[in-house]
Amino acid sequence: MPSTETWWTGEIDWSCPAGRLLERFLNALPKDRTFRLTVYGSAPLQLTVDRQLLSGDVDLFSDEDEDLSAWVKAAHLDNTHGGLYLEAGFELSFHTSPRWRRRAKMIQRGQVTITIPHPLDILMGKLDRLEAKDLKAFERVLQLTGHPTAIEFRQELQNAVDLFRPAFDDESPNRYPENTRRLWREIFHSYIDVRRDIIEPAMARRKQGYGESPPDYKAILGQ
Repeated sequence: MPSTETWWTGEIDWSCPAGRLLERFLNALPKDRTFRLTVYGSAPLQLTVDRQLLSGDVDLFSDEDEDLSAWVKAAHLDNTHGGLYLEAGFELSFHTSPRWRRRAKMIQRGQVTITIPHPLDILMGKLDRLEAKDLKAFERVLQLTGHPTAIEFRQELQNAVDLFRPAFDDESPNRYPENTRRLWREIFHSYIDVRRDIIEPAMARRKQGYGESPPDYKAILGQ
């Protein structure tokens, strides 16, 4: 089975709507300083997998945790000008695997370094909401690349097991468990037990990494 690093080239289609918008923003930034930006949300899929995966905005954040909203507004690319716009956020808004940076592609455009996350990590971030357009994104990426398979995605969710922890805000419950079950039904056409198939194997590996005795898998299977 190919690793998650081999089925995606990360080559950007600058002629797609998100690419053209980003180029306008890069051209508007001052040339006397450097910027390090990460694009997230749906835009990386449009940029590198399927230009037909459209979205109403392009999400990005500064790797230095700088608030980009003033730069976006100065470039007249915020949501007050109609049409496709830039949404300035922060890295905290990108809920995905802790391993996402090692898979991402970095592109240099003048004084700006742009990071494009791997589709796997973009799709993982969509589990928080999993709206109809998010399911469509899963379908298109699978159709065009054959990935991620259910086995690949389950393994990556184990590596990102902390996504399944209870939410800090009681008014915004953690939707990852239920949305994961829905994803398996609607995209992989099968059933997944989130605790048995994701949380418990991940916690067992974590305990083993801490030097604690691994579980008795034979006894578990016997039960």
